[in-house]
Amino acid sequence: MAFKFKPQETKFFDYFQEQAAAIGEATQILKRYFAERGDKNANMERINEVEHHGDQIFAEVMDQINHSFITPFDREDILGLSHSLNQVLDHIQGTMEKMVIYNCEQPRERFIPALVNVLEEAAAEIQNAVRMLRDVKSNHRAILDSCEKIRGHEHEGDNLYRAGIARLFDQTDDAVYMLKWKEIYEHLETTLDNCEDVANELKGIAVKYV
Repeated sequence: MAFKFKPQETKFFDYFQEQAAAIGEATQILKRYFAERGDKNANMERINEVEHHGDQIFAEVMDQINHSFITPFDREDILGLSHSLNQVLDHIQGTMEKMVIYNCEQPRERFIPALVNVLEEAAAEIQNAVRMLRDVKSNHRAILDSCEKIRGHEHEGDNLYRAGIARLFDQTDDAVYMLKWKEIYEHLETTLDNCEDVANELKGIAVKYV
């Protein structure tokens, strides 16, 4: 009697791509809010919807891990990547939330929009790398290249963060303004740190399954 092995569960690749797409969508909502200063409540509601969808995907990943006999990667690698993607999305939502709670006006410094632009580039590179996971062996080198680009964006973000904080404290006498924007800076910098965590997870998978 011939036995057929159950094929690897490929839904995880769909989940990863959905999470990466949610990161891209949330980043665009945040960027438009900084640029256009639209209805803050409407923007908050929209980004909350995207973040909630991301949480649902992460929950589905955990449920699928428990019900899949054969997975494309080890379970800890799947969970690690999904969790790191979800952290990026959570911090993007958190940045918008702080903006709304503090009723922040347009920033006086150029560093905040610059940080959001860097985040946009990192989010696009995450989406690019995640798409290539379906054929990790063939895309091994390209995934590693994407990881290096994401790290480069994180380092650029660090430089912008330090310059922005220095400018904020050096040229701002308004203590309330200073405290508000310091927290926004920190949230954006942490979000880019989370992007680097995603790169580390992706690199680990690319190296392990080459």
